[in-house]
Amino acid sequence: MGYKHNKEDIISKGTELFRKKGYHNVGINEILKACNIPKGSFYNFFDTKEHFAEKVVEAYGSDSLNMVTQVLSDNTILPLERLKRFYTMIIDINEKDGFDSGCLINNLSIEVGGFNPDISRVTDKNFKILIEVISQCVKEGQDSGEIIDSIPAEDIAEYMHAGIFGAFSRMKVNKDRVYLDKWYRMTFSFISKT
Repeated sequence: MGYKHNKEDIISKGTELFRKKGYHNVGINEILKACNIPKGSFYNFFDTKEHFAEKVVEAYGSDSLNMVTQVLSDNTILPLERLKRFYTMIIDINEKDGFDSGCLINNLSIEVGGFNPDISRVTDKNFKILIEVISQCVKEGQDSGEIIDSIPAEDIAEYMHAGIFGAFSRMKVNKDRVYLDKWYRMTFSFISKT
């Protein structure tokens, strides 16, 4: 009996390839080699490289949502501290990663989102889902008096997450966390009432 290829394993390996190298720098043959699968097996699961990228973004978005939800819904910690812990965690993850990768959703949004409507749709959908969870935590912080309430929670959440995406771009170019740390200091100084 032949080896059955696991779709989730292929997506997982594709996630790392796309995160580190980008969409255009990863060809089907590289995916096949990394997954040790024949081309026919790949196309049993995915119609095209674009379809594969969409599934990669969906899986990455789901994993990100689980992580964000776990950190930001911990009611034993005050909302502002939860937000600080979440962003410290993703900054630390990127430092351990050698500042090479950033966020897959951000990377694909920048690289192909502007001219590929299908990838644009799936990256935007996943970004908005994350913003909802962040926004809920911001709103809790506003209600408890920790976070400024002169700006809607949704706008603060969008500002925060879009801002770190920009800092990721600078981080990758310079291989340095200084931009992430600057974003962190300025952002929490701006939104904090305390």
